[in-house]
Amino acid sequence: MRYAIISDVHANEAALRAVLTDAADAQAEKILCLGDVLGYGPEPVAALELVYRRAHVCLAGNHDDAVCGRFPVEDFTDFAAEAVQRHRAVLTREATDWLNHLPYTCAFEGFACAHGDFSNPENFNYILEPQDALPSWESRTEQLLFVGHSHQPGIFVLGASGTPHRIDAADFTMEDGKRYIVNPGSVGYPRSGDCRSSYCIYDDVERTVEFRTLPFDLDSYAAKMHGQGLNEAPWMLARAAERRRPAVRGAAQFGVPENPETPEIPENPVAPEIPEVGSPRRGDSLPRWAFWLIAIGLLAIVGVLSYTFYIARLISKDGVSAVAELPVQEVSPPPPPAQPAKELSFGPHRDLADGWQVAFEVPEEQKVVIEYNEKRNAQVFRIEHAAAHTVRFTKHLSLRPRPRRLYWRVELADGRRGGAVTNFQFSTHLVLSDEKGALLEKVDGGGKRSAKKDCAVPESATDAVLAIDCFCTGTHDLVVPHFAGDVTRW
Repeated sequence: MRYAIISDVHANEAALRAVLTDAADAQAEKILCLGDVLGYGPEPVAALELVYRRAHVCLAGNHDDAVCGRFPVEDFTDFAAEAVQRHRAVLTREATDWLNHLPYTCAFEGFACAHGDFSNPENFNYILEPQDALPSWESRTEQLLFVGHSHQPGIFVLGASGTPHRIDAADFTMEDGKRYIVNPGSVGYPRSGDCRSSYCIYDDVERTVEFRTLPFDLDSYAAKMHGQGLNEAPWMLARAAERRRPAVRGAAQFGVPENPETPEIPENPVAPEIPEVGSPRRGDSLPRWAFWLIAIGLLAIVGVLSYTFYIARLISKDGVSAVAELPVQEVSPPPPPAQPAKELSFGPHRDLADGWQVAFEVPEEQKVVIEYNEKRNAQVFRIEHAAAHTVRFTKHLSLRPRPRRLYWRVELADGRRGGAVTNFQFSTHLVLSDEKGALLEKVDGGGKRSAKKDCAVPESATDAVLAIDCFCTGTHDLVVPHFAGDVTRW
């Protein structure tokens, strides 16, 4: 039997459909979902209905349990807790009843599945480090275990030494004397760095585990999130910017309008003539096909008269057709090939793109404009200062689950619009804190045109804030800074 092991869909229908299509190509015979169908994303109903129809087994995840009321949201981030309320509001009682009865584990011949760990599956503990895997092995006897929850694809192995270790996601064949815990990664909310859907194929005959990754439509996902007034994850924004390519030509409309003019209806509709086929003798019945043709003609007459009567009822007393007042589904035009500059007015702190905020030393003499740089295929912050002042950009990252390292990059664009670059300089300050807000570590750095740095994340760190202070005069284009955790391409 070939099993497709999927996890952490997080209300991303487009990514889920891509994975299910790929699993069918890979000859998967059963779909096992490790939970978190809901949470974060813009399509909870569509994703849940699709999993209900296609998955042979679906386990409960912490976001699923939170939506149906089985798990508290006190430890959720604000964004995650808001998504729980948003998803709960659009699901039927039937949906929440189904969620309430989802199991926390499932077992098959030689392997078992859970969302978090197996020692206390309803608490959804993370398995991030090798030592985190030991309680699950102690709780189960199967050689192979599958878990989700962390969104980090990888393998934990326990061999003859008795010391567990973690290896990156890679296809493997099971060996006697070794036990495995496999995380297939996330379908709809990846945190593996390259922002692609990830899942596994397990063949219980060949005893092989295969990791499969594939892209999904990030632009469509972002548009649906923005349509609900939401911002997508920072790593998704960064990856979408990398994938974006300028349009070759302007937008066009090649489709027929959705509401063409009402066709004219004949005043005296007449049934189609029945061709003569000869004069039957008295007492002979007409051929069967002639009866069918007569029936079709009569139905056509009834249909045309009914339509005419319906149109007449829609006409108002003033003679103006009420058809124009019927609801029409709006279709959003395709995005333009390049984004024009959009000037923002700021107070002490204002939001920018990708979760960044800005604050000015002298607001009346400074401004920042968001632009799209075609040469670099990226958004830029264009800084305009009448005098030598400092502008501070800040961004907050929640470190739950905790990445192993944090990376950030600051770069001055070549295509500036004026002003000398000789006096442009900046400094970076990364602050790591624990859940109580206590300072754990501060990393300083700086540069004149560009800089990139990274640092390890302490185990107790729950939040990170990166601040970039830019001191300059004139106009300078700063490529939107990069700040993320556990990227694979730097």
